[in-house]
Amino acid sequence: MSKVSLIRWSLLGLLVIAVVTPSAKSALLGGKSDVGNVRTNIEIQELGRYCVKQFNLQQQSKQGNEASNAGTDAAVLSPLKFSRVESAQKQVVAGTKYYLRIAVTQPDGTSRMFDSVIVIQPWLFSKKLLEFTPVASPI
Repeated sequence: MSKVSLIRWSLLGLLVIAVVTPSAKSALLGGKSDVGNVRTNIEIQELGRYCVKQFNLQQQSKQGNEASNAGTDAAVLSPLKFSRVESAQKQVVAGTKYYLRIAVTQPDGTSRMFDSVIVIQPWLFSKKLLEFTPVASPI
């Protein structure tokens, strides 16, 4: 066997090993990964703003339905105000699912944290808020 053939077979063997061997990155496929530089990431901050807006719309709709069912003209509570996204993770699913920890200002002026889950499917032009729940206060 010539030296050139030996080198070709060696390179081919290395290529096969590189393709077949799972890397650390592929082991996380489908798993959550941290989003870096959250406070300066404009896209993530806009997602947080969107989550708060959607939650406020859901609350207004819910309060309006309850008032009309009761036959009253109940006052709608002031909405939450977006402050910033504190932390974010993302997961590739049928789209991208984001897990956001969002700081908001409540109607009484106090700050509170909420955990939010949102799924984005760009090819469907879809953005859906799945969860928006308050974080339990430390005891």
